[in-house]
Amino acid sequence: MSGDDRAGLPRRLAATAAATTAAATFLLVGPVPGAAAQDDGRCAPAEQQVVDAEPWAQRRLAADRAWAVADGNVVVGVLDTGVSAAAPALAGAVLPGTDLAGGRADADCSGHGTFLAGLLAARPDGRSAFAGVAPGATLLPVRVVDEFNRVEPDRVAAGITAAVDGGARVIAVGVVTTVSTPALEAAVADAVARDVLVVASVSVQESGQRAFPASLPGVLAVAPVGPDGPPKNGAMGAAPALAAPAEKLVGLAPSGGGHRSASGPELAVGFVAGAAALVRDYRPQLSAAEVAQRLLATADSPSGPLPNPLVGYGVVDPTAAVTSVFGAEERDRAAAAVPVVVPRAPVADPLPAERALWFSGGLLLVALVLGSVVGVVALGRRRGGDSPTPAAGNSR
Repeated sequence: MSGDDRAGLPRRLAATAAATTAAATFLLVGPVPGAAAQDDGRCAPAEQQVVDAEPWAQRRLAADRAWAVADGNVVVGVLDTGVSAAAPALAGAVLPGTDLAGGRADADCSGHGTFLAGLLAARPDGRSAFAGVAPGATLLPVRVVDEFNRVEPDRVAAGITAAVDGGARVIAVGVVTTVSTPALEAAVADAVARDVLVVASVSVQESGQRAFPASLPGVLAVAPVGPDGPPKNGAMGAAPALAAPAEKLVGLAPSGGGHRSASGPELAVGFVAGAAALVRDYRPQLSAAEVAQRLLATADSPSGPLPNPLVGYGVVDPTAAVTSVFGAEERDRAAAAVPVVVPRAPVADPLPAERALWFSGGLLLVALVLGSVVGVVALGRRRGGDSPTPAAGNSR
């Protein structure tokens, strides 16, 4: 579906009170069940199997090549089911956050928000090969849902505002609503005005639906890809700008030190938000719009015209986004740097040299004139001395 077709979708969608979103399908890694909710609202710890092999998505993006210069040391908002501060790989990285769904933002019995946050910012722990794209990021959880069957657009709007007010430089929206409201549009516009990059999924459940906030101006819209490329089926409710892995992923369990596997198109947001955090860490002078443009310009692009209808400008490349050098940016960066003052070499007074030149020229002229006069006199004398003397004639 083209951008023009999407723009012309019936406005009756906006009258819907709430919308559904496709949630990730989780498969546990190992035989132990996942965490279960207790009466006090906390999640009971559960042991999961630790993944030793590097997941395909992590190997595909290879974000660790950028960690020598940037690890994503910025605040990233995560709008989802919460982010579990009990996950060992996120220890010390999760702020208390804001709850808008009745619970704690830094707890997550569902596991969806924690899984996405792990893709974004899980710290390497030496026990497994798994790590997030930006392990230096600080996570600001905003709990906007506890069930994925209903996503309220105004609650998403309030979540975006809470993340912006909480100091987030990047916002990863792990939920999708198929309707927009004035509150949601205003919240996104405010985030853009305050130089915050909002990253959201384009995926919806049914063709003809629109994806919000991905459809709104200024939002970086992300499509899913799997190990073999874009999924064979799946509906998109916005034109994608970028793509990232979303199938057969390995991520964090909400509690305990293990991992589990999941697939879900909205999980691609975690990788792109992590890449944005790396760029904002290493190049803080760039605006949110410039960060987004850098991600597009350095993506692993498919052949053919861009943007591609399935993957936009390509699969995000975190390391290229951080390290690529663009002339205009580097000129601006140099202009903003503290100038180095180099003392100027002393400039000689040109007047004495000019006087000497004129004096030398005058002497040369006099010499030429005198030489000419002497030459003329000598020539005249020579001619006079060489004239023949008349001979005495014989008388007759």
